[in-house]
Amino acid sequence: MLSPHGFTIREGLERGYSAAELRSMAFTAPARGARITAAVGDEGRALFEAVRVLAQDDQFFSHTTAARIHGMPLPARFEREACVHLASPTGRSRMQRPGVVGHRLKAAVEVVDGMRVEARADTFVHLATMLSLEELVAVGDWLVSPKRRAPLTVEELMGALRRYDGARGLQRARRALALVRVGAESPRESLLRLLIIGALPAPTLQHEVFDATGAFVARLDLSWPRLKLGVEYDGDHHADPAQQERDRIRLEKLRALGWHVIVVTKDDLLDGGKEILRQIVAAYQRYASWTAA
Repeated sequence: MLSPHGFTIREGLERGYSAAELRSMAFTAPARGARITAAVGDEGRALFEAVRVLAQDDQFFSHTTAARIHGMPLPARFEREACVHLASPTGRSRMQRPGVVGHRLKAAVEVVDGMRVEARADTFVHLATMLSLEELVAVGDWLVSPKRRAPLTVEELMGALRRYDGARGLQRARRALALVRVGAESPRESLLRLLIIGALPAPTLQHEVFDATGAFVARLDLSWPRLKLGVEYDGDHHADPAQQERDRIRLEKLRALGWHVIVVTKDDLLDGGKEILRQIVAAYQRYASWTAA
């Protein structure tokens, strides 16, 4: 498990560095026995690189460390996590060092960028002990999204749950998996969907709208096509002026086709989504009554 940013002291001596050079300011020592280039200034990253070079051949990254390596969407509180999760096969000793959370796991392992990492489905199960239900659903939505290079299926995630029968967090993982859907394209979109299904019938995800000539007009994040009611989550990239103009034209075309679209931003979720949910429910009830009349 070679790191481009560091090496063990033994490897450093074999490369020709002197003991004095290994103690110099060119390197840091985030963990005993390892040296990391000082260019890796972030302490969390330096510790990760140190664990990477110190790990045994059969050890692998797990939990939130594996999630970050895989690129899974984690809550902001984990952005500067000060620990590294490293697992050993069952029956083997765990790594015990400051900043390292050692585990014994019988997990499927993948190689990502030369690193041994707990497989994505197994990571989903173990995140259940660390994330809320809503946060875990967002991870599940991300894993099954067709936007992924190699998306998982709900059945593959269910298979991981069966392999860990009796494990901690399994009940939350089952509840989350029951709410995972193909089509959500961001964690906040997943959160918005969960807010909605607590009050209204489940919306259709990624519904495509065409005009009378058959030309594509838009793909709506969440919608009730029978009511021509849609909900769109606008992320930070929608602040770009060119994107805003495209959004304006798109909404005008949808309105011309009889659609009512509610646009939601991250600010609308600061209160837990209470006010925007009230607006969505009111619009749903209004359009549902008109359709029934």
